[in-house]
Amino acid sequence: MSGTELDKFGIVKKFPDLEGGVTIVQDGPEWDETFTEHGYNSVPGVKIKRKTFKFNKKLKPNQEVTIYVSLPRLNSEYFDGIDGIGKCQSGSGHSIKLRGGSHPAVNKNTPKKVLKNSAKCYIFHYEYEGGKCNNFQKEYPHPKYAKSTIDEENEFPNWIGKVMGFKAALLNTADGKGVEFWAWFDPLARIENGKLNTDNNWLLRYHGIDKGQFGSKKLADTKSPFLETHGSLTEFRMDNADIDTKAFCASLREIKRP
Repeated sequence: MSGTELDKFGIVKKFPDLEGGVTIVQDGPEWDETFTEHGYNSVPGVKIKRKTFKFNKKLKPNQEVTIYVSLPRLNSEYFDGIDGIGKCQSGSGHSIKLRGGSHPAVNKNTPKKVLKNSAKCYIFHYEYEGGKCNNFQKEYPHPKYAKSTIDEENEFPNWIGKVMGFKAALLNTADGKGVEFWAWFDPLARIENGKLNTDNNWLLRYHGIDKGQFGSKKLADTKSPFLETHGSLTEFRMDNADIDTKAFCASLREIKRP
């Protein structure tokens, strides 16, 4: 990886652009953000607020994504002691979803065709209170997750009330049988006069290759590597994040190996 070229926001690119490849950025026509209420299948009857940023455009599978997030506080639901919500449980962090499709509302009557065309994404998960639990996940079909905890090169910290940079990359292996992945974070960014200021202090969180070992035996569809882009959704999902949570310098690019 190069790590020397800068994007339009002045943020380091870990991998070079694919020749003729697509780059999309925050506040363009493919960008959206929402603050909504939803429930959990695993915590019946409980409703919480969710802040979501997302790109809606289908890209080729080799991708690098970057976003900085200012998280002033969490919503009160997180701290109310609701069973099943909290650190390393539901609603406990920021999830970056790559190569995925839509996440439809699901119940016992949902047609199999709808499920087959849902999600199928890699998830890079960052706990609000720090730590590495469930930091790498595969979802398919929505809302079924295979959750893994990968050892970290640099430990991810508590980032409530702070600004944090997130970057992840996916590249299919040369033999076309696996997916190589990386996750980084930049803990030293700050907001000054409403703008992001950073020295690109990117720390590697983890690196690995999915050859089928990250799936769940109970969820057969998560076993094989996700070699293709399943849909047009790239999502930055933050359950229990405050309405004033803001995104900066978000981008999604088609990339290649150096």
